[in-house]
Formats: sequence, structure tokens, C-alpha cells
Amino acid sequence: MQATSVRRRLVYASGVVTYALKDAAFGAFVLFYYKQVLGLSGTLTGLAIALSVVWDAISDPLVGAWSDKLRSRWGRRHPLMLASVLPLALSFVAVFWPPELALGSQQSLFYWLLGSVLLLRTALTFFMVPYLALGAEISTDYHERTLLASARTNLGWFVGVLVPATSLALIFTSQDGVDGRFVTGHYHAYGLLSALGVMIASWICIRGTQPYIPTLPQGGHTPGSSMWRDIADTFRNRNFRLVVILETVLGGMGGIVSTLLMVTYTYFWQLDTAAISILFAGPSLLAVLLVTTSSRLVNRRFEKQQLLRLSCLLGALNLLWLTPLKLLGWLPENGSLVFALIFLNYTINTTFSILRTVSNHALLADIADEQDLATGKRQEGVMFAAAFFAAKFISGFGYLVAGPFLDLIGLEAGMQPGQAPPGVIWGLGLIMGPGLALLLAIPAWVAFRIDLNMHAQLQIQQALQTRGPVNASAGS
Repeated sequence: MQATSVRRRLVYASGVVTYALKDAAFGAFVLFYYKQVLGLSGTLTGLAIALSVVWDAISDPLVGAWSDKLRSRWGRRHPLMLASVLPLALSFVAVFWPPELALGSQQSLFYWLLGSVLLLRTALTFFMVPYLALGAEISTDYHERTLLASARTNLGWFVGVLVPATSLALIFTSQDGVDGRFVTGHYHAYGLLSALGVMIASWICIRGTQPYIPTLPQGGHTPGSSMWRDIADTFRNRNFRLVVILETVLGGMGGIVSTLLMVTYTYFWQLDTAAISILFAGPSLLAVLLVTTSSRLVNRRFEKQQLLRLSCLLGALNLLWLTPLKLLGWLPENGSLVFALIFLNYTINTTFSILRTVSNHALLADIADEQDLATGKRQEGVMFAAAFFAAKFISGFGYLVAGPFLDLIGLEAGMQPGQAPPGVIWGLGLIMGPGLALLLAIPAWVAFRIDLNMHAQLQIQQALQTRGPVNASAGS
């Protein structure tokens, strides 16, 4: 039984690699590549990414509702996941290998970036929304749901940081004395390898979770219902509304960090490629190790909403000390001590970020049960998708702000580390430290208002077992 549970977590978690590769690409390379290497303005780069995220946010709930209603011999989730694989792989190549025709002007390069990221995010929606819903279905155990969310989150962080770190060390090497981050051919290779990774990871997940299809809840049409009505129904649940608010703010923070992290390491901290590679990998791998090895003990001692509250509060405090010290001139010149402090700060930040994600996703699976008991509908797809609707929408706003922000503070294409004017330094330091801490105070407030403890969840599970399955025609 234990071996089965571990195998289930491993094959299920493999699917998150597709999303982690997207995060690695957009967090480390896309903005830098298009703005600093290809010369597309930060405003247009941010606009293209923001528009794609807005579309992503709109499509997520629709795909989630479709996934909930789908009936096939492959179940509700797997057909959509399978259909997404090839377009997703091709989109990674398109993002990092624009043709010569697209390089001719700012306008043509903007449209190429917009089209390729729209394809990438649409294909990823068709994989990730059913995939996330699947995680709430393959187990109903209170603690194993947390372990599933933990396995998915930890693997996502592991791949998300290992890929850019190893890529910086092995792919983006100096060429003829030129910094490897400014060599276009390196980005072509990165896109091809990302496409290969998508195909391998998605196959493992789809094939590995296929045996669970007969045991999963089945979808169907509810008379008088529609996709939009199903989406609206989820917002009658108070806990779900609070989760959406929390995800909205965290999504905005994610958009800011994704666009500015590589830029901050390069210009604010003035780190070289080797140091950035270590920072992309080391702190996150250490955080994943800490969370993984302590997950059983922590989850038995703290309930999900308690972990969510602690991770928000302590995460906000951690953002308030390092960048202000740098701005005030209270740190020594860049050296081993400063590097160690950055490593420590980012390790703590990543640890709390992982705990927030695990707790929130595990809570959302429990809220889906709460919704089922109240309405008679299994709506995991809609709930996971709708929860991320606001997060992705505001994340797009983060990209839209961050791109023009770089233009506003005076970061020019091709500018080398150490050449950035004071406005760039202060702008990056304030937004990546105190600015993020202020934003994180909102999720902390929301976390104290979510009310679904372990005792209540066990009562919901017992009531669902007593009630038994509800016909598709019921619960409207």
C-alpha cells in the first residue's frame, strides 16, 4: 500500500515538469532574451507576455469546466492532456527561435513573441488544468492530498530552478569572449531541449496515471447548467472566494519576480553567470530538500491553514532586510559574504513560497469536497482553473508593469553589469524587497480568514461517503 502511494505521487508529480519548464523560461530567459539580446523594447516585451497571460486567465476556467463535463473511455482529464503535448513542445521552439523575418522590426518581433507565447500558454492550459484537477481526484485521504501537492510543488521547484541553473552553466557559456547570455544560438538550443523535456515528462505522467482512470469520478452534463454557470457557482463558497483573493496577490508577485529576477541578479547584485547559476539552483534545491524531508512531521503537527498563515507572515518579514541593507550602503562590496546572504535570503524565501503553494493547493482539494457536499457537483477542474484565473490575470498585469518599469528606470538594451545608473539600482531594490513584502501582507490577512480545519474536512468526507454518488442530473 505504501509503495502504491509513493508510485502514485511520483508518476503524478512528473506532469508538473511541463509547467516548471515554462516558469524557468519566463523567469530566467524570455524577457532578457527579447529585450537585452534581440532589442525588443521592454514595454512591447511586457505587453506581449501580459496579453498572453490575460488570455491564459480567460481560457483556464473554460477548459476546467469542459474537463469537468467531458465523458470518454479515457476519463475527463487525460484526453485534453494528451492533445496538448505536441503544440506545447513546438511552442517552446517558436519562442526561442524567431525566424529572420520576425527580426526585421520591433512590430514583427512583437507579433512573433505574442503569437508564440499565446500558443505556449493555450497548450499548457489544456495540460495543466486537467492535471491539477486530477491531483484532487486520485486520493481522498486528508494527509495524502497534502503529500501529493507537496510532491508536485517540490518537483516543480526542483526542475524550475535546476533547468536555468544548469543551462547557464552548460549552454549559456562564453563564446569568443562574449557573455553567453548575449549569444542568440544558445537560446535556440535551450528551446529545443525544453521541447524534449515537455514530451518526456508529459508522457510519463499520462501513461503513469492511466491505470487510475476507472476509479476517478465521472463527468456528465447537468440539465440547465452551462460552463459559465458552473464557474459562477464555485464563487458561492466563501473559502473558495478567499483562496481566489490569495491567489490573485500571489500571482501578481509571481509576475514581478518572473520578469525581474534575472535582471536583479545581473544589475542590482552585479553577479556573473556562474554565481547566478548557483543562486538559481542552490537555495531552491536546499528549500525543496528541507520541505520534502520535513513534510510528514510538519503536516502532522500543523494544519494546512496554519502553515499557510505562517508562510505568509514569515515570508513577508524575510523580504524586509537584505535589499534595504544594500540600498543603504550597510553591506560590504560584493563578495563572498554578500553572496552568502543572498543565498540565505533566497533559501528562506523559497522555503516559505513552497509551503504556501502546498498548503493552498491541498486546501483547494478539500474545498472541492466542501463544494461537492453543498451542490452535488464534482467541480475540481472549474475550481482549480477559476482559482488561478485571477492569479494569472494579475500576473499578466505584473508583466505589463515590469517591462515598462525597466524602460522607466533607465535599463538600456546591451547594458553590461556595473554600468547601471543609480535609478536602476534603487528601482530594482525597492520593488524586489519592501514592495513584495507589502504585497504579501494581503495573503497573510486572507489566510487568517480561511476556515476549513482537519476536523471539518473529516466530517465532510464522512458525509460524502454516507450520501454516496450523485447522478449527473442531480445537484443543479
